[in-house]
Amino acid sequence: MSTRATLALAAVLAALPALAQERPSEGDLFGGDTPEAQETTPTPADATRPDESALFGDSTEASPAAPQDAAATGAGDAQPQDRDAQALGGPAATNAFDTEEAVEDPLKIGGRFYLRAFTQGNEGVSFGNTSVSTPMLVDGYFDARPTDRLRGFVLGRLTFDPTRREGSGSLIPSAGTSSPTTVTAAPSVLLDQAWLRFDLGRTLFITAGKQHVKWGTARFWNPTDFLTPQRRDPLALFDARTGATMLKVHVPWEAKGWNFYAIGLLDNAGPANTLGQVGGAARAEVVLGPAELGIDAVFQRGRKPRFGLDFSSGLGPIDIYGEIALRRGSDTPLYRLPTGVSFSDLLGQVQGNGGIPPDIGALPIEAYYPDGYTPQISGGATWTFAYSENDTATVGVEYFYNSTGYPTSLVYPYLIFQGQFQPFYLGQHYAAVYGLLAGPGSWDDTNFILSNLGNLSDRSFITRLDVTHRALRYLSVEAFVAVNYGQKGGEFRFALDLPAMSMGGQVIPPVVVAPPTVQAGVGLRIDL
Repeated sequence: MSTRATLALAAVLAALPALAQERPSEGDLFGGDTPEAQETTPTPADATRPDESALFGDSTEASPAAPQDAAATGAGDAQPQDRDAQALGGPAATNAFDTEEAVEDPLKIGGRFYLRAFTQGNEGVSFGNTSVSTPMLVDGYFDARPTDRLRGFVLGRLTFDPTRREGSGSLIPSAGTSSPTTVTAAPSVLLDQAWLRFDLGRTLFITAGKQHVKWGTARFWNPTDFLTPQRRDPLALFDARTGATMLKVHVPWEAKGWNFYAIGLLDNAGPANTLGQVGGAARAEVVLGPAELGIDAVFQRGRKPRFGLDFSSGLGPIDIYGEIALRRGSDTPLYRLPTGVSFSDLLGQVQGNGGIPPDIGALPIEAYYPDGYTPQISGGATWTFAYSENDTATVGVEYFYNSTGYPTSLVYPYLIFQGQFQPFYLGQHYAAVYGLLAGPGSWDDTNFILSNLGNLSDRSFITRLDVTHRALRYLSVEAFVAVNYGQKGGEFRFALDLPAMSMGGQVIPPVVVAPPTVQAGVGLRIDL
């Protein structure tokens, strides 16, 4: 090798910096050490739920790379250069790593293993017949960040419950859960997220694909969470909802600290396989003094326009928040029973017809659509205070008004058979009181959450204590116990005793559900 070539090779090697990229921290990937931190710190600075902003960050807003010096690269030199001059002073002496436009290790792989076990005691049910469930959830992700302005993310999910028989899903929801139990023994593979994020001139930030976008500031009830098809279970420590496919364009106004979003919806209200079915949404987030405001709207064919407003602000040592969702009428019908008559009473009145089960569709129940606007309003306050030199506690209250809810539990059985039983959104009035102890005393890795929720319309309640402990660096242990009390047949003490019925020509066997009394569960979670 010639002397000139040796010198050129040495210069090139010396100019290559070792760009090290550490593995993302566990807090960045999974929203911090405590699940409750994800739910109690709403901020309109980014319209994504905590699982997106805390879990996946926002690398698209990184500072731009410094431009190369034209004189240093020889770009301004019009004279021809020999091979040595080009190697030592020309563009070959620099590369993409020098400008931080590329990273040394652009792909990260990780995931979550979540194993849980639940049991629920019901009134009059023996210990041996007490229900048990052990759902398993496994997440795996590929996170590609080839540059600071480009990112791709894919997260797949496997769910499995060995305690369920094949096809044994139930229409009857468990107390304190947001959806009926439909998990079966067959493993189910889902796509939770698959999105690509980039920017145009560091002015427009675009995220396209299946993603999580959560709106609203309330802890338990989020009526303005328009972009997620499923309602969140407010008592669950882990939000297991999957994302929705959309195109999100984010325009920040850095001088004001304001943010603007335009979103195209591709599967929020079902697959949009024509241009007319593509939905649209817009949101503005502004900061006015100590208050942060969010204003949003959603438009989709076949659904009534929805408008939302949420806010959060400090009021001395107390943080206050609230949100309002507004639409005209309702997308689904509401139901009326004859005054003072329950669904069970109606069935009893039509029984004795030669042994033929009564037809649900023939019952004198009126379906109707409400007139005018139907608001849903939630609001609350939290107070964090120090009770020792190094420890703090947080207490909070929240109220929810649901104009499309029902003032009584008499219609709940009919809602189940119509597929419109939506826990936490059944009644007209709800309230919650909760408290949080994060790492009290010497228990730095342990957190306690006490929640008490009540359906004030049907006078049923649930009180739940959650304990989380970080046992190892990647291992978290969870446990909870809950007590159901109040009016029998209410949402949180749901009960049924129905005879055989006919629905759509199909005979439904008798249904007997004893009211729940206590629930308990444990969980093991590994985050990598």
